[in-house]
Amino acid sequence: MLTVDRVKIISKIAIPLSIAISANLVMDLIDIAMVGTLGPSTIAALGLAAFSNTLILAFVGGIAVAVQGIVARRRGEGSTEPRCLPLNGGLLLGLVIGIPLAIVVHALTPWFYSMISSDPVVTRIGIPYLRVRFLAVPAFGMLMAFKGHWAGVEKTNRYMRIILFMDLTNVAVNYVLIFGHFGAPKLGPMGAAIGTVTALYAGLIVNFAIGFFRSRKEGFLSVMPGRDLLARIYKLAIPANMQEIFFSAGYIVFFWMVGRVGTTELAVTNIMVRVTILMLIVAASVGQASATLVSRTVGEGDPEGAAKWGWDAGKLGVIVSLILGLPLVFFPRAILSIFLHDPHAIEIATIPFQILGGTAGFGSLIWIFAYTLYSVGDGNRVMLVSFCTQWLFFLPAVWYVGPHLHYGLLQISLVQVVYGLISTILITSIWAQGRWKTVKI
Repeated sequence: MLTVDRVKIISKIAIPLSIAISANLVMDLIDIAMVGTLGPSTIAALGLAAFSNTLILAFVGGIAVAVQGIVARRRGEGSTEPRCLPLNGGLLLGLVIGIPLAIVVHALTPWFYSMISSDPVVTRIGIPYLRVRFLAVPAFGMLMAFKGHWAGVEKTNRYMRIILFMDLTNVAVNYVLIFGHFGAPKLGPMGAAIGTVTALYAGLIVNFAIGFFRSRKEGFLSVMPGRDLLARIYKLAIPANMQEIFFSAGYIVFFWMVGRVGTTELAVTNIMVRVTILMLIVAASVGQASATLVSRTVGEGDPEGAAKWGWDAGKLGVIVSLILGLPLVFFPRAILSIFLHDPHAIEIATIPFQILGGTAGFGSLIWIFAYTLYSVGDGNRVMLVSFCTQWLFFLPAVWYVGPHLHYGLLQISLVQVVYGLISTILITSIWAQGRWKTVKI
């Protein structure tokens, strides 16, 4: 039963994470909102670039869930190893993978972006923006290690404050460089990219400073992770990495398909996807809180108690996400007008926006159970479900409904709803089976 005390425990971890994740995703929305007055082509270009960037960041994104799962499990087991040892391993992997990856994708950006966009204006804007964003890949990988550590030791308030500082940095640099204030050059979308990269590296510096001054006694940068630990982190991270890679690549294909319907539809879809993701951030944060509580409780030798934490997190996530979706149902035009200035774009987006807002409740279970399963080492099946539902059902259905039959955003949104329902049922079933209770990490 979901009691007030258990809600408080989950919320103590989840609320700072919710604020932090929201603020993190707001970086892309800030870019879009601040350059939105430049027209649909600019919004479309930044949307394609942002999801392309997400695809590459997926190669290091799983470090967070791996570090979090190991840290929380060791705390539950009462381990005497230095608490920052998994963090050190995550930082090393983020650096070793991130630097060569950034070099390669920076060089290949013109070729890659030209493949996913047939609009020359969108391509001209998107390529330089994306190349700058790729410079932050190593920073993102190391930030994921810090994120996993702070969540695993239940110091999510610290992580939240760092993310808020990063957002403020992003807004300040954007304001100066996008519009050319204080004598700076007017760089437009390029200024937005520089602002985001600057914010990421600033956040990384703050994390290192906090770790150096507050966690040296716990082994921060003073204990070298062994090969076994690096292998465990990598093994836990791979399913989450692959799922995110498939997911991001799928949405690039999805955006390409919508782009075949029309540039305005592409701009609208970009806004809809990002606002919908932002709306489900509470579910994602509850999922991360669940991961810490479940992993710690399994480490304490109480798998049934761990299962209760997961189910309670799921209940809380559904309730909150359903409530947060209501403004999208009742006030869609007001929210859309923040990002869109074309009356036609707002018109075609209104009903799809309401549908997505109304179905947010059941969709939250995907975020909650998937993240928890990754953290406890049972992510391979989640990865398989994600791949099959997206690539074998969702994308073919979107192609058939959109470019093939020439329907619009309403029909494509209905396909998204069915896709979300199928994914929710399958991932919830994996959690209910309970195989994760016996996985060692």
